[in-house]
Amino acid sequence: MANASPTSLYSGTNNQEEDAEPKFKYQRLANDMKNILNADVITCAAVHLKFLIFGTFRGRVYLVDHQGNLVNSNLRNSERNHQIAVNNVDVDARGECMATCSDDGKVNITGFFNCDNNINLIFGKFIKAVALDPDPRAGHRRFIVGHDKLVLYERNLLKNLRSTELCSVEGNVLSISWHGSLVAWASHIGVRVYHLKDKRSLGLIKWEVPSQGRLENYHCHLRWSNEFTLLIGWVDTIRICEISKRKSVETSANNYPGYVVDPVSTFQTTFYICGLAPLTAKQLVVLGYRKERSTSFKALRPVLCVIEYNVNKSEEVCTDSLTLRGFEEYTVNDYSLGSIIEENRFYIVAPKDIVVASLIENDDRLEWLIKHRALLFISFNLNSKFEEAIELLATHGGSVPVHSITRLYISHLLALKQYEDAAKLCLRMLGKNKVLWEEEIFKFVKCQQLRTVSAYLPTSDECQLDPHVYEMVLYEFLKFDVSGFLNLIKEWPSHLYDGLAVINAIHDNFRKQHADHLLESLALLYSYQGDFESALRMYLKTRMSFN
Repeated sequence: MANASPTSLYSGTNNQEEDAEPKFKYQRLANDMKNILNADVITCAAVHLKFLIFGTFRGRVYLVDHQGNLVNSNLRNSERNHQIAVNNVDVDARGECMATCSDDGKVNITGFFNCDNNINLIFGKFIKAVALDPDPRAGHRRFIVGHDKLVLYERNLLKNLRSTELCSVEGNVLSISWHGSLVAWASHIGVRVYHLKDKRSLGLIKWEVPSQGRLENYHCHLRWSNEFTLLIGWVDTIRICEISKRKSVETSANNYPGYVVDPVSTFQTTFYICGLAPLTAKQLVVLGYRKERSTSFKALRPVLCVIEYNVNKSEEVCTDSLTLRGFEEYTVNDYSLGSIIEENRFYIVAPKDIVVASLIENDDRLEWLIKHRALLFISFNLNSKFEEAIELLATHGGSVPVHSITRLYISHLLALKQYEDAAKLCLRMLGKNKVLWEEEIFKFVKCQQLRTVSAYLPTSDECQLDPHVYEMVLYEFLKFDVSGFLNLIKEWPSHLYDGLAVINAIHDNFRKQHADHLLESLALLYSYQGDFESALRMYLKTRMSFN
C-alpha cells in the first residue's frame, strides 16, 4: 500500500482537544488504482480478506489486492461488464466469485478465476441489490435478487436455476444483507428481516421519513455484526436490532414467527450515514456526510466517527475529518464503508479515492506520543501521556526504543521546571547505561540544575561516567553552593574526577566569605592526592580562619 501522510487525509477531531490521541491511522490506496480512477468513477465496492472489488460508473468491475494492484482475473473479459453504472457488488465467503447488478436490468454471477459457475440474468428493470449465500459450504448455488420482489435463486446439480419469491416489497428493494438463515433488506418504507428456514418475514421496522427528500433517496446501510445482531444506518438514524427466539407458547397460540426482531437501541447522528461497521461490543465505526455546507455551498469533508452506544443513548468517542479527493462535489450516496473486522481495517470509498483506516496499534500510539512533545509547553496533561507511553512499552513492548520516550519525558519535565522529577526519572529509567546518562546530563547543564541531579548520578564501579561529568557538577556547586560542594568532596570517591583540576578551580574561584568550606575542601583534595603537606597547610589555614 502506498504510504500517505496522515495529515494529508486527516484534519483532526471535531469533539476533542487538538492534542487528543487519534484512534486511526490513514493510508490512501495507490498503485494501479491511480490509473483506474483517472479514467473512471467508483460507484460501489466490496471488501474481502483476499482483495477488494469495486464497480464503476462505466459499468466495469475491478479486482485489486489490498495495495491497489490489479489482480489478473476473468473480470477483464468485457462481456462481464454492465452497460451503465454498477449499483451493487457482493463477494462470496471463499473469495471465488461475485455478484453484480445495475440499472441496465442485468445481474451477473462471475467466477474470478474460472467460468464454470457464471450466470447472466436479464430482468428488464432497475436492479439495486443482489447478495450471494454467505455460507462457504454452499458454493455458488444460491443468491438473492431484489427488485419489486425479493427472490431466491438456487442452482441444482444440473446447474438449472430455480427461483422462489420470498416476499413482496413495498416499492423496491434498495439493499440486502444476508447472514446465516437471516436476510435483511430495505424497501421504500423500512427494513424487513426474513428467516429462510422458517420461510417467514419477521416483521417490518418502519423508518422515519426524512425532513429533506424521500427515504429511498438515501442508501440504507445494513450490516450483521454477528448471527443475531443487525446494524442499520439510514439517513441520520442508527438502529441496533437483536433477533431472538420467541417463546414456543406464544408462537403456537398466535401463529407468530419463531423469531422476533427487537430494536434494542436507536439513536440519531449529527450527520448523514454513509456506512457503518462494528468495532467492539458497544462501539461502531460510522462514515458520515455532514449536513452543513461550506461558505461557497460546497460539501464539507466526510467524517469517520467512533460511536459508543447503550440503550437509546450514544456518544461520539472520536470524529476524524477526512480530506478525500473531490469531496466538495460529492453527495451522501457517493460514499461507502467496507471493513475487515478481523484486522480492524476500514475502507472509506469515494468516487475518486479509497482510503484505508487502521486502528492505532502500540507502535503507532508511541509514535504519536513522541511527536506530540511539541505541545509540552501548553499541555497540562502530557505527564500522563509520557507515563502511559512508558507503561505501554513495559506491558506490550514495541519497536520504539523505551529510551526515546524517556528522553522526551525528561525534556518535558525540565521544560516545566520539575527538576527533581526529571532527576528521579533518570535514576529510574537510565539505570546503568553510561551513554544515556552522559547524553541526558547536558540537559541539566543548560538549566543549571546539575546540583539537583547530583544525588542520583551513578558512582559505582558498575556504571562510572566520564570524569568531566562529575567535574561539571562540582563546578556548579562551587559556584552556587559551597556547602554542597564540600559535602560532595566528602561523599564521592576521589577517583571519579581529576582532583588537581578541581583544586585549581577552587583557587580560581576562592571567595573569602566561604573560606572555611573552601579550605577544608582543599585539605581533603590534597590528602586524596597524597600531598599531605599541602593538606596540613590547608587545615592550619582553616583553624586560623576560625580564629
